[in-house]
Amino acid sequence: MVDRLMQRMDRHLFSTFYFHGNLQSAELSIRGWALIQNFAPCNPTTVERHDGWRCPAEWLNKSRYHENWLQNLLTSASMSGFKYPPPNPL
Repeated sequence: MVDRLMQRMDRHLFSTFYFHGNLQSAELSIRGWALIQNFAPCNPTTVERHDGWRCPAEWLNKSRYHENWLQNLLTSASMSGFKYPPPNPL
C-alpha cells in the first residue's frame, strides 16, 4: 500500500519538476497532493469493501459531512484538525 502511494507521489513530483521553486511552494504542492489523496473518492469496489465509506478520510473518521467530496475536504480543512473547541482559560 505504501509503495503505491509513494509511486503516485513520485509521479506528482516528477510532473512538477520535483522541488522547482522555493521551499514554501514545494510544501504547498505536497500538502495539496496529500489532501486530494485523502479526500478524493475511491472506485466502487473499494467503497463496498469499506462499508460505504468513500475515501481514506472517511474510513479514518467514520463520518461524512456532506455527499460532495470537495465539501468534505473544505469542512475538514476549516476545522484545522480539531473536533472540539479549545477550553476557555480562566
